[in-house]
Order: sequence, then structure tokens, then C-alpha cells
Amino acid sequence: MTTLAITGGIGSGKSAVAAILSSEGIPVYDSDSAAKSLYDRNQELVGKLEESLGVPLRDTEGRFDRRLLASALFSDPDRRSVVESIVHPLVKEDFLRWRDDQKAPVVAIESAIIGRVPSMADIPDVTVRVEAPEDERIRRVSRRSGLSPDEVRARIAAQPSDTAVPDAVIVNDSTEEVLRQRTIKLLKKLRIMKTDLAKTLSVSGHGGLYRYIAQARGGVIAESLETGARTFFDAHSRITTLEDISIYTEEGEVKLKEVLRKLHEVLGEDKAPSSKDSADAVKALFQKALPDYDDTRFYVSHMKKVVDWYNCLATFASLDFVDEEEGDEAPAADEQ
Repeated sequence: MTTLAITGGIGSGKSAVAAILSSEGIPVYDSDSAAKSLYDRNQELVGKLEESLGVPLRDTEGRFDRRLLASALFSDPDRRSVVESIVHPLVKEDFLRWRDDQKAPVVAIESAIIGRVPSMADIPDVTVRVEAPEDERIRRVSRRSGLSPDEVRARIAAQPSDTAVPDAVIVNDSTEEVLRQRTIKLLKKLRIMKTDLAKTLSVSGHGGLYRYIAQARGGVIAESLETGARTFFDAHSRITTLEDISIYTEEGEVKLKEVLRKLHEVLGEDKAPSSKDSADAVKALFQKALPDYDDTRFYVSHMKKVVDWYNCLATFASLDFVDEEEGDEAPAADEQ
């Protein structure tokens, strides 16, 4: 299991990135919400914080009051390290329990502080920091919180700097759709997101490949791997999932997934010849990757289609494929 950390300052958009991950089937642990839940249900924790900080943190009815804690930290920044030393081990323990319950190959943790807390440094395998221009951060926080720009600016200034070097950065300075495209592209580049060939579609009469999104009345909605544009294909469209395609060899049929893996073994990080290249160049590749292909049933025209698919996946998706036991329910052939 791979653990991905999403971090960033207030207003950067890390929660928006976390929501994108969740929509893509990656379980996300919200450490801020988890900490708030601990305050609400762990009175022993609140008592320990009050004793350590020397200030009351409960309202007149005895409930934890976040505003009192925020005021205590704002008036004396040195108190932050005291709170963190008490709360962070509990959050980490809670996260590890949550992670153990997940079945997905990739999980994520959204946390503003994971990059600067030594005790949490061993949690992520990959860390991605979300960044945005300060003016945009101020505008976002003001809009959602009702705070004045000066108040937000003060909060940004009071937030400790994250000096840890992330594995990657996502710049959130445009629309939600642009952020989504940047996030998906980065996940694929980092090889965090696998390609599910059961949801990767070839549509007759349409170039490129598509990712299955949802069933719709009278057809399916699919998204172009290359452009991200979504298209409705009706029930008359000839749609094939790459998972269902096999290649003829002298020993029988080999699943397309295995052929693509064999091509990757030969090519490494290089591109395959395209369908516009000579037949000899394309055949030479398959003679290396799949030397026992049946040339009476697997023609150069088929090879050219496969290399175009290979290059599309290598460029706009991933050549790390979901195996059948990992995949979610895919669209059945008779539903397309």
C-alpha cells in the first residue's frame, strides 16, 4: 500500500485536491477533522491541554471551545509546540488504525503539518504540496470564513513554514477543472494511479482512448485520456474495453495487458513506433516483444493500433495496470 500525503498552507487548496483523490477512488484521511474529533470526544486530552497551557479551553457548559485554543495559540506561538507534542501522536495513532482498515492500493492523508512534524515524517511514501498565490489564498479563506483580508493575512503569517522538500508540487492558480487535470496528471507521472484497462475504452470511429466515467440513459459517458473532454456514446457505438482484447500467438491468445507489459519491457521509457511509421519498424518491435505472434491472424494493421494505444497510455495515463482483483466493477460488454 502506498501512502500519499497532501499538504499545503491555509487556502492553498489541499482539501480540493483531496476531494479529487477521493473522486478517483483513493481513500483520504482528513487529519484536521480527525484532530477536531479527538478534542470533542476525548475529555482527558482537553484536560491535559488545559494543564499544559495553563488556560481554560471549555465553554460554560464544559464543552471544548476551539476558539479558546486558537486564541491561546495566537497570543503565544510557543504554545503550539506543546499542543502538537500532545495531539499529533494521537492523530498518528488514529491514522495508522484507519490505514490498516483500508483495502485500496493507495491511500492519502490530508495534513497541513505533516511536512514539519518529525514524528509524522515516516507516514507518507510520497508527499505532494499544494501551492497558490497569496492573494488567491486570502480571497478563498475570506470568502469561506468571513474573516477580513488582514485577519487572513495574519493567520497565514502565523502558520509555521513547511521546510520539508516535497516529492512534487501542484499549483492551484486556476479553475477547479484545471486543478483536477493537474492532479490526475501528477498522480500518473508519480505512478501512483494505475490504469484500469477494464475502464479504458476504444470507440470505433473515434481516435485515442477513453476512460469510462458512468452509465447514462441509452449509453455511457467517457473521458478522453488525451484532452480530458467528456463524451456521451450511445448504445449504437462500438465500444471495446482494452481488458477484453487478446492477441493471437502460436501458443494461443495473450491478453492485451500482457502484450503492453512486454512492449514496455523492450521499450523502457522510449515511445513505440507510431502507426505512421513503416510496417518494418512496427513488426521489428513485436518480433522482440512477442516473437511468437501468429502472423496469419495478427496483422500489421493490428500492430499499429496496439502501438498507438501504447503511446497514448504512456503519455496520458500509466503503463502500471490494475490487475483484475484490484479493479472495481467495470462496465459489462452488454451494457455498452
